[in-house]
Amino acid sequence: MVNPPTLAHGMAHRFVVSAGSRDLGAWSKVAGLSVKWDLAEYRVGHSDQYFKFAGVPKFATLKLSRAADTTGTKAVQAWLGEVQAGGGTPEEGAVEMLTSAGDSVIVWTLREMFPIAWQISEFDATAGKVAVETLEIVYSGFLLSAQQNGA
Repeated sequence: MVNPPTLAHGMAHRFVVSAGSRDLGAWSKVAGLSVKWDLAEYRVGHSDQYFKFAGVPKFATLKLSRAADTTGTKAVQAWLGEVQAGGGTPEEGAVEMLTSAGDSVIVWTLREMFPIAWQISEFDATAGKVAVETLEIVYSGFLLSAQQNGA
């Protein structure tokens, strides 16, 4: 008999994040993995004929959230220390979506990423809530080029 699937950590999906060779651990919430193109228009001479096309892509700031944990939080703090010491050199990283069983669904490779903010929720031992850390990262893209897509 096959065991029924279980929800690891009580979630349908988990997100594992890396920055360079650093494993930043699993995150419960990822926001800002998006792209939007400026609308560019080209007018033909003095005519009223014009063409519209996608201009420069804009990528939102990535916001990661999770309950603070021993391994992941220490890895993030070490990365923040490196950024403070070296000025935040952009590097390649990744966000991987995992199923509740831990199988990979998709990996987004983030180009030229580095952290720009980190915070942890207010500490209140009487409230019975976990401390939630939030990490904000900027990146310059995750889309594959036509050559990478095999076109």
